[in-house]
Parts: sequence; C-alpha cells; structure tokens
Amino acid sequence: MINMDLNFAIYSFITLFIIVDPIVMVPIFRAILADYSKDVRKVMVKRAVFVGVIVLIIFTLAGNLIFKSLGIELYSFRIAGGILLFIISIEMLLGMRPSTKSTEKEENEAIGKEDVVVTPLAVPLLTGPGAITTGIVLFNTAGSPVDRGMLFVVIAIVYVISYFILSRSERIFDVLGHTGTMVIVRIMGLLLSAIAVQFVITGIGEAVAGIGL
Repeated sequence: MINMDLNFAIYSFITLFIIVDPIVMVPIFRAILADYSKDVRKVMVKRAVFVGVIVLIIFTLAGNLIFKSLGIELYSFRIAGGILLFIISIEMLLGMRPSTKSTEKEENEAIGKEDVVVTPLAVPLLTGPGAITTGIVLFNTAGSPVDRGMLFVVIAIVYVISYFILSRSERIFDVLGHTGTMVIVRIMGLLLSAIAVQFVITGIGEAVAGIGL
C-alpha cells in the first residue's frame, strides 16, 4: 500500500508557490516581453517555465551530492535557507522586489536582448536561490520515496500554474492593478516569514540533536 503524506504535499505546494511567486513576476514579465507579440510572449513564457522547472529539479536531486562533497550537514543548510527565506519575506512585506530574483539593471538590460528566456526569465526570476534552497530542503524533509516523488509532482504543478498566470500577465495585472498585486505579495510574505522561522527552528533542533547537547 502506498502511503503519502498529504500534509507534506500541501506544505510543499504552498512554500514553493510563495517562493516562485508568479504574481509578483506579472509586471516584470510584462515589461520585459512588452515588445513581443501575444503569441510570441506565450511561447517565451512556456520556454522560461520549462527551463526553470528543469533547473529546480536538477538542483533538488543534486543537493545531497553537493552537501557530501562540501561536508555540509543538512541542518546547516536548513538554517541558512531559513535565514535567506526570512530576508525574502521581509522584502515582500515591505513591498520590495526580492533581491534574490534580479536587479532592475539586469531587467533593463534584458529588455534589449533577443532571447531573454534563460536569463533573467527562467533564472533567477522563476528559479532563484530561494526556490533552489527550498527544493533541496523539502527533498530532504520528505519522509519516504513516495513523498519525494510527490514533491516533483508539486514542483510541476507550481510551474504549470505559474505559466497560466504569466501567460495571461496583461489581463491579470489589469484586474489586480499595482495595489492589488502588492496586497497579495504582502500576505504571501507573511506566510513565508512563518515558514522561514520554522526552517530555522527545525534546523537548530537537528543541530542540537546531532551535536548531542
């Protein structure tokens, strides 16, 4: 009988969706792809989402190998990841664009490029340090192979939803407006701050148990 932790699946979905944050990406994608036709924009968003999800899956799978090669314990990465996510959440709560995504200068330069799919659309806008950190931590948090498999299904779902939102960025931005977008971003930032604190608390608990204090 296959046992799946539904709570883990829901927690993973909420965490990854907040980190990828396609809603805050709507005005940014809209600006970068403004010079392209509607059909071309959809194709470029689809390619960006595909590249982003592949990059996240690769790093999620390679996380343990990276840890072992560098001699890093999981609890150290969990604490560091929690701190990173907390910084991102504070920026979201203040209505700022997360600095781990990309800088305004990078986005302005991207507008002039012929192909902006890989950089900055896929990386780091969709899949940045925050998403990669979260993917690795969740993979190591999964209690069974089934839960790990479900994590990749969750990743795929998050990016499919992101494609749906970003491919209709103009319509969504017209409905939400700047104010509506910022309200949602701040709510998501509050949720992310709680998740980040839990990452740190769990990491500290694992560190204490591992050291034997």
